[in-house]
Amino acid sequence: MPRTIAARNRPATTRERILDEAERLIAVKGVYGFTLRDIAAPLGVQVPAIYKHYKSRDDVLIEVSRRFITLLSTQFELRPWLAPVAALHAALDGLVELLMAHPAYVRLALVDFATPGGGMEYVNRAAGGSFKENFVRGPLAAMHARLREILKTGIKGGEFRAVNASDFYRLVKASILIRLAFPDDALLLRRPSSAEVRAAKRWLWDIAARHLARLHGSQSEAEPIARLPGRRPRPRSPKR
Repeated sequence: MPRTIAARNRPATTRERILDEAERLIAVKGVYGFTLRDIAAPLGVQVPAIYKHYKSRDDVLIEVSRRFITLLSTQFELRPWLAPVAALHAALDGLVELLMAHPAYVRLALVDFATPGGGMEYVNRAAGGSFKENFVRGPLAAMHARLREILKTGIKGGEFRAVNASDFYRLVKASILIRLAFPDDALLLRRPSSAEVRAAKRWLWDIAARHLARLHGSQSEAEPIARLPGRRPRPRSPKR
């Protein structure tokens, strides 16, 4: 489980330190690239000390996956005081912040996609079901419901074109995962700068806004989503 503010103000327990080190190792070595000995050494303990808290390396990965699912389940917060465009923009910014702050979750998600049956054992068990099942039940169901509500409100108000919420989630999740892992994964190997986080947020919002832009007349003509307050329009190149 992610540590609360109160928990961060006290020393981490050995159990929490094991998971923190596992996350770090997943980010730099991959999901399958480390051993319990790799976890134990930086903590100044022997491998048997880990067995006091976790039954196996798989058990450690399940608990890291549970951290991931718990944090992911809080995404797409409803902000009824904001217009749908601003609410969705804030929600996507939060998704970028989550993944850039926890690079291990990017690798877990990518390995999860590569596993037949809609989820590898670790994430599948932590989420209580497959990708498809989590749209309607399990710990991620409420997150998907909130996303549907944000999009529904924007569509009803004429700010977004009609889109399928699952398709939209596929688009934004796949886009940010690939952004962080391809053509290189440098941002997973170190703490990103504030400028790099802002750039990733702008990039993802541009993709989302283009996908949600309302179409008029021919399919090639789209009306852009209203800009957020304080954002200057980009200058257009003169027509030739």
